[in-house]
Amino acid sequence: MTDIVKLNQIEDLSEKFLVAKVGEKELDQIDSEMILETVKMMAYSLSVTDENDINLIVTKLEERFDISMTLGSYFEAQDYIPWLEDNRGDIDWFFWNRYKRHLSHSNFPPKVVTQLDLVTDKILDHLENPKKEGDWSRKGLVVGHVQSGKTANYTGVINKAADAGYKVIIVLAGILSALRSQTQERIDEGFRGVDSSKQLDDIPLKDRLVGVGKYSHDKVPISFTTTVHDFKNSIAKQIGSTLDNFNQPVVLVIKKNKAILQNLINWLKNNNLNLDQFPFLLVDDEADHASINTNREDSDVTAINSKIRELLKLFRQNMYLGYTATPFANIFIDPDNNDEMIGDELFPRDFIISLDAPSNYVGSKRIFSSDSDLDIVRELLDFEDLLPPSHKKDYVPEAIPASLEEAIRVFTLIRAIRILRDQEFKHNSMLINVSRFTDVQSHIKLLVHDYVDELRRNIINHYALDELQAIKNESIRSLKETFDKEFSEVEFDWKSVQLTLKRAVSPIKTIEVNASKNSEPLDYSKENYPKGRSIIAVGGLSLSRGLTLEGLTVSYFIRNTQMYDTLMQMGRWFGYRDGFAELCRLYMPYDAISWYEHISDVTEELRDEFKRMENAKLTPEEFGLCVRSHPESLIVTARNKMRTGTSVLRQISLHGRHVETTVLGTSNSLQDSNKTALDYLIKDLLLTNSLINTSSTNYLFQNINDEPIKRFIDAYTNHPASIMTEPKPILDYIGKINCNWDVQLISNSKPQNEYKAHTRQSIIMHPLMRTVSLYKETKSAITSSKRRFSDPKWERAGVDKAKIDAHIKKLENPRSLSGKLLRQLRDRPLLTVYLLDYELGETKEPAIEQTALAWSISFPGEAGKGRPENLVEYIVNTTWWKQEFSSLLEEEDELEND
Repeated sequence: MTDIVKLNQIEDLSEKFLVAKVGEKELDQIDSEMILETVKMMAYSLSVTDENDINLIVTKLEERFDISMTLGSYFEAQDYIPWLEDNRGDIDWFFWNRYKRHLSHSNFPPKVVTQLDLVTDKILDHLENPKKEGDWSRKGLVVGHVQSGKTANYTGVINKAADAGYKVIIVLAGILSALRSQTQERIDEGFRGVDSSKQLDDIPLKDRLVGVGKYSHDKVPISFTTTVHDFKNSIAKQIGSTLDNFNQPVVLVIKKNKAILQNLINWLKNNNLNLDQFPFLLVDDEADHASINTNREDSDVTAINSKIRELLKLFRQNMYLGYTATPFANIFIDPDNNDEMIGDELFPRDFIISLDAPSNYVGSKRIFSSDSDLDIVRELLDFEDLLPPSHKKDYVPEAIPASLEEAIRVFTLIRAIRILRDQEFKHNSMLINVSRFTDVQSHIKLLVHDYVDELRRNIINHYALDELQAIKNESIRSLKETFDKEFSEVEFDWKSVQLTLKRAVSPIKTIEVNASKNSEPLDYSKENYPKGRSIIAVGGLSLSRGLTLEGLTVSYFIRNTQMYDTLMQMGRWFGYRDGFAELCRLYMPYDAISWYEHISDVTEELRDEFKRMENAKLTPEEFGLCVRSHPESLIVTARNKMRTGTSVLRQISLHGRHVETTVLGTSNSLQDSNKTALDYLIKDLLLTNSLINTSSTNYLFQNINDEPIKRFIDAYTNHPASIMTEPKPILDYIGKINCNWDVQLISNSKPQNEYKAHTRQSIIMHPLMRTVSLYKETKSAITSSKRRFSDPKWERAGVDKAKIDAHIKKLENPRSLSGKLLRQLRDRPLLTVYLLDYELGETKEPAIEQTALAWSISFPGEAGKGRPENLVEYIVNTTWWKQEFSSLLEEEDELEND
């Protein structure tokens, strides 16, 4: 095998040659033949003739040139006036041009760099023209994906904004010191070009250059913050100049902290006479977190919000630009509440831009959706005794579960395989997020450290032996068993992997990443770690928002929140895994897997709605109304409201939606009452003489009036935790749509207990079997971790078969004939009623003495199409939300006050 340095040189030269040959806007012209010819030419010039080496480089370049990114969706206020094109020729693009060179040399695929240029142009054009005279203030939001490159995007915007004329740029980098430091490092590399950690040292400028500074340092933006220090009055005074003394833009990276924001405001007020003359750009990273005014009683979060507004108002020309992957808090600000939306002044009233991720992005769709292509999720079954999801802060784990030991072995094996794939000097990280308490995290870190040490000793002592001798050692044998279980289909055999284990395990270090004194920085700098870094990071919320774990390959995750934004932000495993995506592993409990599956579908649906709403030319306020009317808004809305101790009211659109009972009461009296409601429904249905003969055991009644449905919904006793099936909003919506219905009664075709059948006249309903869990660990209610008891294929009932067949012919994958599509084909709403028999989780014990009654409704239409109509009101009691999520709030409060 040729020297890896020379192979990398051939790859780099070939890529540059190809881009220069066709031009940046014609990259689609590059094909496999062109790549092969170019690589051969560059290989010949460097005396490389090995065909395997050449083919390896060709494959890598084919993958890189195949990676692309689309523009995404956007919404803008009606008074938006484009300005960039008319002024482009007058702008010196110094900062952007060197940043673009930096990206091209930082492994960004060529098409992605080109598309990033277009996207950042669109964003810049939606900012106010910094040359515009008079007072102006604009607010906008950019919505990306978790770990998808938002920092690279807003760094690009900052470069272009500085070129266009913005003089003061402040980045709010979350509530964590580690995140602020990481963001400062990115701004140093991508904008300033100077290592800020050496800013106060007596070192020549050329020795402090990093990133873009290596291409040109004719202009160096000024900064009063460093990777080591947040904004301090003492540092600003040490520099000794006011803003109007600087010819270059000033950029600060600060934490969302009340005291730090106040210090900055005081310094700006007290040391600068002419703030009015500086166009000001405020970039709010993680804009959904801590920035929004939630009117909390103790006012901490409101204080941060207030300081952000005060900071903006210091400048009569100001631009607020929020960035987030989970925009729920921003968009769910009530547009009808003037105090919240307008007085708060952080609602993105001028524009919302939704970014599409590059094609090589590994997101929830590729991992958790029904058509996922990566088999990387592993269910945890053995953690509850040693790492219970709910525990006190003084809990001391005695040992780590066998599954965590296996995950550590998998991490070691992945590093060995990556070494064999010529990725030895790439970063490798493992995440362990199993507790919100820092003391518990410290104990786990020590246990993990001990296991890694033991593994390392045994590998060093036995890896070089022949296989039969080596596997006599328990650690080596366990590694071999794990390899056979997880990686038997990789291109390398066990012998090759075994001989690489020492190089793989030697540099692995276990660190703690949290708000405690034991925490270590997530430092991946080339200066400190030129050969890459391999770490196992143990933490909680500090690892759950914003922080990037480079080369993350294994995640071990046990958390019990159901908040969509929190769950998505905890997904540090989303991102880019070029060359090793199929090796990655994600360990989590069944409940969490099911929640992520559900969120994946909801997120894709919302992004589909982004596209439809863009086509409908909605403004940000109208877009916010549409998103808020999505049924899933209930679970994210309460997060903003429950601290106030008031109930949550949300207007919801049920058009094109599927709703069903998700929590069922188990008392005998409740079930008897619900079965009486079923009996009356059956009686009403039989009187209509509308029963359709079907080949299955189910019964379908078609085109009946809505009176039987309303009587059934009104008589059914709904569990209060089954939010979407509250009777009042459902009955309200039925009254508004005023149409005929289909009703389906489900009966198990393979009944396990004939005596449990529910028989009324000619109708025989055999209960279905479902595995459930106790709701809130009480025997009074049961639930499903998948958030649904029904079967998606039931939604076919009542839909014209010719319509279904016609759509199947159009689909590349017939499996994608989802409930969402079936509801678009449906002419009438469908009520489905069924009986359920249960067993509890792994124990398979009977959950209740008798069967339970459940139901679902499929409302026809295309969900989220245009402006919502026929909205109905749902009210959620805040007490219930506090019971569900109080621990999450406490954890975030601790970090925000740190």
